[in-house]
Amino acid sequence: MSSRGTAIRLERVSKRYRAGRSRTVVDLIASTVDSLRGRERDVYSAARGRIDSTIWAIREASFDIAEGAGVGIIGSNGAGKTTLLKLISRVTWPTSGRVLVAGRVVSLIELGAGFHPELTGRENVYLGGGLFGLTRRDIDRRFDEIVQFAEVERLIDTPMKRYSSGLYARLGFSVAIHSNPDIVLVDEVLAVGDAAFRRRALESLRRMIAGGKTVLFISHDMWNVRRLCERIIWMDEGRMRAIGPSAEIADQYMEQVNLRALANQQNALQSHRGGTGELRYTDVEIVDASGRPTAIVRDGGPLTVRAAYDAGVAVAAPVFQVAIVDVDTGLVVGTAASSPADVPPVVEGPGVLECIFDPLPLRRRHYVLRMTITDSCQLVSYDVVSAGPRFAVTGGGPADCAGDEEDGFVTLPFRFEHRARVLS
Repeated sequence: MSSRGTAIRLERVSKRYRAGRSRTVVDLIASTVDSLRGRERDVYSAARGRIDSTIWAIREASFDIAEGAGVGIIGSNGAGKTTLLKLISRVTWPTSGRVLVAGRVVSLIELGAGFHPELTGRENVYLGGGLFGLTRRDIDRRFDEIVQFAEVERLIDTPMKRYSSGLYARLGFSVAIHSNPDIVLVDEVLAVGDAAFRRRALESLRRMIAGGKTVLFISHDMWNVRRLCERIIWMDEGRMRAIGPSAEIADQYMEQVNLRALANQQNALQSHRGGTGELRYTDVEIVDASGRPTAIVRDGGPLTVRAAYDAGVAVAAPVFQVAIVDVDTGLVVGTAASSPADVPPVVEGPGVLECIFDPLPLRRRHYVLRMTITDSCQLVSYDVVSAGPRFAVTGGGPADCAGDEEDGFVTLPFRFEHRARVLS
């Protein structure tokens, strides 16, 4: 390549596929007749008429990726992410444009794709390693490392049809990363396997990047993408929507995902309902500083939850609780419970209660409220709304790259203090 230090270059690359053709006899006759009329590029159905047969998986993609870079590729399903990796790995070829690659590529699009289920793990290590370009002597030297990384020592001489999908993926990943590639393409393969293996896999990819290897990483898990990658390519309907620093692009992408989810959500207050029913929420909404309903909260807050309730009978000392749940993981990231000073000693009939989180230290993600009303001992639940209103935490400006790269759901106030050590 003309640019030194460039591992991958795409120059106005596009990839077009044809849609499925007609299958019934009637549709086949209709397609044949219309093809004679010069309409060969279209698919015709007797029931549906003309069907556009052209699918553009990639459109005019151009970018350079430097050697030793970790680059995330994100986007919704069908955005063209996997097609992009297939073009780089030469599994398929572009309809137009050029794909230039410097170095040996290992593609982890489907782990263990070259394995044979009737062969043992040991035999498949040699089979898979050969497919990645390793000689038998190379595999002999690395065999113990491969097996130890995958943690399949006990089953290495067992046919792989006895392996679970997680063990299958472990061994496939281990063989691939021990084949000493220059460029590694990873497509959601870390979704298979336990948490310990995912941590080891991410750490191994991080070490490869530090050692000068190039890693392209597809994942819907923004935490992993941001931890591993310094830059992100955002694909949207086959086009490159954005490319830039990982923190910035990940925040832009998640904000759009959150807003789209909020726009499509329905009122879930009457569903996912439990409790004995003597005291129930009748309406729950998130309001802004002006008291208007909103689904968007700026990082730092405040967040105001306004809950209307109705007690069919007199209820003494109820406790109103609000839990904030992260949508992606289902983890409770914050809770609040009313005290006796916050509500009347006995409630009967309708009323309104507000719960205010100020400041709101949540990171920029998508959340849902879980609302409950219990007795003072929290032994009886009068009402349980497990899926209440949703909201997204967004930022007014660029993300704080240093802080947002850390794990966690909340941004807690902190400070560092350094004192020079006094030698006695």
